[in-house]
Amino acid sequence: MIIDHYLIREIAQSFWAVLIALMVIFITFSLSRYLVSADAGLLQAGEVLELTAFRALISLDVLLPLSLYLSIMVGLGRLYNDSEIYAMRAGGISEARLLRPVMRLTLILAILVALLSAWVRPWAYTKSYAVTAEAEVSAETGRIKESRFYTFGKNKRTVFIEHMDDNGQDLKGILVRTRKGQDLQVITASEGVFSHLIKPMLNRLELRDVRIFKKVQDGPDFSAQLGRFTLWLPAELPQPPEYQVKSSSIMELNLSTDPVDHAEFQWRMSTPVSSLLLALLAIPLSRSRPRQGRYAKMLLAVGIYAVYFTLLDISRSWVQQGSEKYIWWVPALLSLVVVFLYWPVKRSVRRRNLADD
Repeated sequence: MIIDHYLIREIAQSFWAVLIALMVIFITFSLSRYLVSADAGLLQAGEVLELTAFRALISLDVLLPLSLYLSIMVGLGRLYNDSEIYAMRAGGISEARLLRPVMRLTLILAILVALLSAWVRPWAYTKSYAVTAEAEVSAETGRIKESRFYTFGKNKRTVFIEHMDDNGQDLKGILVRTRKGQDLQVITASEGVFSHLIKPMLNRLELRDVRIFKKVQDGPDFSAQLGRFTLWLPAELPQPPEYQVKSSSIMELNLSTDPVDHAEFQWRMSTPVSSLLLALLAIPLSRSRPRQGRYAKMLLAVGIYAVYFTLLDISRSWVQQGSEKYIWWVPALLSLVVVFLYWPVKRSVRRRNLADD
């Protein structure tokens, strides 16, 4: 029907505009964070682009419902503001009939959001963790820059190099600080030479004019001054990322008994529900009187959205901590708001039907 295509076109135009704007903002924010690591030499340009793309995919299960919510507000708001909805009603087209194509579009988007949350989100997290792990391993030997502090590995090794040549082999002003539990070791040297993979899986750091200080929990402190000292550094390979709840499959989360996994599972399941509820909420919020302005209730709509997702995030934290079992009271609360907004319309329709009888 022509009316259906017209309504979908109005909402779709606003939807793409809002989604692109939100994606640009989110990508810019993510890119700025990764560029800080890239400037320090911890990430390469390709890895920055990969991580930004993965973050953009992860964000879609939140940005798509928000884009639809705002696009319905804008699209239907324009029709109300220009009195087109009232003209359609005068032509015998009821509001329920007008909203059927909107709800079909919402249902399609909710299914897409469910697929993104269940499969694309954990896949993107898995890939981003792998890229980060590979970058951390290679950064310790190949990407550090002079006059900056770097911290690596589980042993919290801190490295500072005052100056290095273009090949990263001849070093000056070296500090290596390593902590293992309560034990602390500090090595300083005026000069050094770094050699990559001299032995299988081992890098060599030859230091000159060396001072060593070591403090152990059980035993006396140790200090020494040496003319030459050689450190053999293991050339680590990227290890498979440890278990991460955000990269776990939907089935693993469902079968787990860990509250953190339960919270993640319920969060993923809530995203399509939120899409439907927000779309239903946007329809009554978009109603306005002629000359009232299409954005008259936009501030209220944004406020409701902010409160809803804040409560949803709080409830997820409660489930993670074990103080609550479910987050579903938040969507239920939003459902009550939707029913409250629709109730006056139902009563007015009932009065109109009684008057006609």
